[in-house]
This record gives sequence, C-alpha cells and structure tokens, in this order.
Amino acid sequence: MTATVTTRVTEEVLRQIDEFSSDKNMDRATMLRNLIEHGLAEEKRRKVLSDYKERKISLQRAAELLGIHLVEMLELIEREGIYLDYTAEELREDLKGLPR
Repeated sequence: MTATVTTRVTEEVLRQIDEFSSDKNMDRATMLRNLIEHGLAEEKRRKVLSDYKERKISLQRAAELLGIHLVEMLELIEREGIYLDYTAEELREDLKGLPR
C-alpha cells in the first residue's frame, strides 16, 4: 500500500534533488523516495544505537532491530566508538539462538 505525501522545500533543496536525480538518471519522485528511505534507515540506526547505549535494549535486540547479525552489530558498535557493555551471561544467551 502506498500513500501520497505533500511537503514544501526550498528552491535550493529542490535544485539539489533535481541535480542528484539527473546524475542517477531517475525521476524526482524516485529520488525523493530513495532519500526518504535512506533517511529513515539512518534515523532507525541512530535510535537503536542510542537505546543500546542507554541500556534500554540488549546487543542481540539491537542487531535484530537493524536486521544484522550479532557480529555485524559488534563491528558497528566498534566503528561508532560505543562502549560494549556485554556480560558473559548475555553472551551465553545470545549464543543459544545461533545455528551450530
């Protein structure tokens, strides 16, 4: 299901959207959808990382929410310079869900 959304942007923003869409040989609507999807994914990533840092969610849950493997989540945490607050008990629990 799709919905139509209307918004106002400055002439400069519209110029940049048109420039990027031209560079990628796509129409304005497709470029806008791509930008919105990319922006939403980035906001989700920031929220999940914030929730992990604030101990609202576990490392495993953070990985699940982002749709990545636990190892990828560990790499992301390292790249972002976030302290890995991970106990041996949490490791045992997370390993239960992995295939052998």
